[in-house]
Amino acid sequence: MAPSGLSLPDKTPMAVEELLRYFTIADGVTSRLATEDVEIGGVSIKAGEGVIVSTLSANWDPAAFKDPAELDVERGARHHLAFGFGPHQCLGQNLARMELQIVFDTLFRRIPTLQLAASTEDLPFKTDAVIYGAHELPVTW
Repeated sequence: MAPSGLSLPDKTPMAVEELLRYFTIADGVTSRLATEDVEIGGVSIKAGEGVIVSTLSANWDPAAFKDPAELDVERGARHHLAFGFGPHQCLGQNLARMELQIVFDTLFRRIPTLQLAASTEDLPFKTDAVIYGAHELPVTW
């Protein structure tokens, strides 16, 4: 739980990071070829072998995130890979974070009673596309 007395805008940056981790929008599956023998996570990879990396899987790694299948908007873990890593990070990630924070703060300030009109289990998600998300999000207020 967050310390008492925090308003929603104080929690928004943490919630945005958790939503980015949990609902990784684009699974940046990349492949690499090992140029030398290496060991990663206890697995030996020989020179010439291929490696496939999934950012979606990395964002749900229990070694990196406690209870990764749980959506915890107060987790505040910014070490996810929703925007890539190292020299391959999205240049617009700070703008995207700011846009999400502004839209959530504005939305919940203007419509404080906003809530889902369906259970999360019934929401139709795009699982057959490169970009992940909900087909629709029924709400009420």
